Amino acid sequence: MNIQQFHAITEQLFNEIELFLDDYADKHDVDIDYETNGNVMTISFPNGSKMIINTQEPLFQVWLATARQGYHFDYVNEQFICNRSDQSFTTIFSQAVIEQAEQ
Repeated sequence: MNIQQFHAITEQLFNEIELFLDDYADKHDVDIDYETNGNVMTISFPNGSKMIINTQEPLFQVWLATARQGYHFDYVNEQFICNRSDQSFTTIFSQAVIEQAEQ
């Protein structure tokens, strides 16, 4: 993978995250705010907790910091996989959103 491919993949991931958050907020009537600044997305929940997602270009990784813990994801077989648990970004992220949104 080169840096241009990494940028394209992570841009698509950030777009999918935004769609997921909008859909989740609508379905569960919860106010979730998010803001992207460069390679960092900050997600704010009604209870005051935050979640941070950022890209690590030199490592070709995506990092996720939740209220509970941090995760590092490598791009494997067309998806981001946690380098400790082998779970997908989608699985860990969606569970963290549910927990932090207190749903």
